[in-house]
Amino acid sequence: MGVDSIVPRAGKGAPTKGKSMSSANRSVRWLALGAVLLLSSSCLHTQHGRHERALSVKSEGEADLAHAQAESLRTPGYEEHEYVELATPPEVPAALSETAPSAPSSDHVWISGAHTRRAGEWAWVPGHWALPPRDDVVWVPGHWVPHLHGYVWIAGAWR
Repeated sequence: MGVDSIVPRAGKGAPTKGKSMSSANRSVRWLALGAVLLLSSSCLHTQHGRHERALSVKSEGEADLAHAQAESLRTPGYEEHEYVELATPPEVPAALSETAPSAPSSDHVWISGAHTRRAGEWAWVPGHWALPPRDDVVWVPGHWVPHLHGYVWIAGAWR
């Protein structure tokens, strides 16, 4: 009995010689490996694209949230910034006299009453107790800031 007679002949397309079966198996394995590598690289490329899109959507959402949070921290009645073209900013009226009541809790901060700009006019905002939105912020009263050829009013806010 030779080597050729040991190879089984069962099954459709089974090679008849031991050497040709080994060569056919190697070729099939290399083709299968190539197909797996090609498919996996395509999948990785698709996953990378999806990941980049997800990061982009997340970044846009975080920016929108930060903007909404900043707007919610502004004083009630907040309006668009007022811009005036003057050599000096308009003078802020003197604060009205007021007495702070007892604090609701030790976490509350007293925000003194102050004048603010609404529709081009000065409006008094009474003092009140408020909870800071985070530990790392302070209340900054409304003020004028130089801008272009004049000044812009920045309303009081937590910053």
